[in-house]
Amino acid sequence: MGLLVLKKISYYFNMLPLSFKIVLGFALICMIIISLMSAAAIINRSKQIQQLEAYEQKLTSISTYKVNEDHYVTGRNGQAYNFKITYESITLEEVRNILSEENIKWREVNKAQLIGYDVDDNISIEIIRDIKTKSITVILEKNG
Repeated sequence: MGLLVLKKISYYFNMLPLSFKIVLGFALICMIIISLMSAAAIINRSKQIQQLEAYEQKLTSISTYKVNEDHYVTGRNGQAYNFKITYESITLEEVRNILSEENIKWREVNKAQLIGYDVDDNISIEIIRDIKTKSITVILEKNG
């Protein structure tokens, strides 16, 4: 019974034009690659979370000002894991001074936003000051 089904499938597949077979094969290969990338991102996620939690410990001196914390994934196939931490009653410069002990390369986008990259831990840091609410948002991002 199983051999008969395979012969029928083979017969219908051989009737397809070559161009359709090539497109079908390309689509199959792309689906396999995307599946493998998604699986790798899921496997690496726990390591990313541990590294971000360890990095967040460097901000413990201002943890009393923390009002919100959010965790989410971004990037292609969810390969980048982010911590978004919101602080109130603290300034942008205070947060930058706390992180200045690390080997971070800073770039000032404007007076309300700083972007940094920790060379040692491979973590991207974005500090944003919200003018309306006077809060500071720190986004820590770890790429897979």
